[in-house]
Amino acid sequence: MATIGELSGDEREQRAAELKRKMQEAAKRAKAARSEEAAAAPARVETTPPATTAPKAEPAPAAAAVASADSATATVEAVAVAEQPSTVEQATADGGEPPAPVETTAASNGQGAIAAVSGPTGATASPVAAVEEEEDPEAAARREMNRREFLMYSWGAALGLLTLQSGVASFLFLYPRFREGEFGGSFTKSLSDFGDPSAAPTGDTTGKFWMVTTSEGEPKAIYMVCTHLGCLYKWVGANNRFECPCHGSKFSHDGYYIEGPAPRSLDYFEIAQDGDQVIVNTGRKVNGAPAAESPARAVPA
Repeated sequence: MATIGELSGDEREQRAAELKRKMQEAAKRAKAARSEEAAAAPARVETTPPATTAPKAEPAPAAAAVASADSATATVEAVAVAEQPSTVEQATADGGEPPAPVETTAASNGQGAIAAVSGPTGATASPVAAVEEEEDPEAAARREMNRREFLMYSWGAALGLLTLQSGVASFLFLYPRFREGEFGGSFTKSLSDFGDPSAAPTGDTTGKFWMVTTSEGEPKAIYMVCTHLGCLYKWVGANNRFECPCHGSKFSHDGYYIEGPAPRSLDYFEIAQDGDQVIVNTGRKVNGAPAAESPARAVPA
C-alpha cells in the first residue's frame, strides 16, 4: 500500500476524507456506548446480590471507543502534517498562493468525546472559590471611613490643636521669660552705684527703678511708678524727697509715704547681694507698707 506522501492530490484528499469519516463513526459509537452504559447501570445495581462479590470490571466500550478516536485523530494529524509541505511546494512552483492549512476537526471531535466521558467534575470548583472570595459587606463597611467620621476626626484634631496653642500662649503670658538687662529680668549693679545714705538716688530707666542706700546702710531698688495712679514721680533735691507731679503724693529718700493720696509707700524690687555686686530682680516686686504704717508720715494717724 502506497504511503500518503506518494499519493497524488485527489487521492490524498480522498484518503483524508476517509480517515475523517472513520473518526466521526468512532465518536458516534463511543457516544452510543456511553448511553447504553448509563441506561444499564441502575438495572445492574438492583440485580446484584448484596453478599455476592462483584465480578472483575471489564474495559468499558466507551473507553475502547475513545482510544479508537484518539488513534484516528493521530492519523489525521499525521496526514495533515505530511500533506501540507508538499501542497505548499506544489502551489509555489505553479506560481499561485499557498493553500490554507488543513483544519484538524477530528482532533476537536476526539477531545470533545474525552471531555464528555470525563464529566463536569472540574466546573464545580469555581462557584466554591467565588463564594470563598466574597467579602462580608458589613466588615468592609466597618473598615471604610465615611465622610462623617472623617469630618469628626478632623474637627476634633483642629480643636485639640487650638486648645494646646491657647494653653501654651496663656502660660507664656502669665509666666514670661525675660532676658537679663530688660525690664522683668535681672540687672547686675555694683554696690557703689547705690551711693551712701546721704547721696541722691540714681535712676535706671531701663529697669525702671531708683538705686538708694537706706539709713540702715542697705541697698534698695525703688520702683519708679507712683502707688496712687501709676504716674512717674521724680526726685526733688531741694526738698530731699520724691514728689509725684500728678496728684501731689510725697515720699522720703528711702521710699516711705509722707503725704498725699497714695495708699502706701513706694514699691521696690527684690535684690540679692554677692560681694560688691547687687542683682536686682525686676520680675519680683514687693508692695510698700500701708500709708498708716509709714515711719515718715507727716501727720500721724
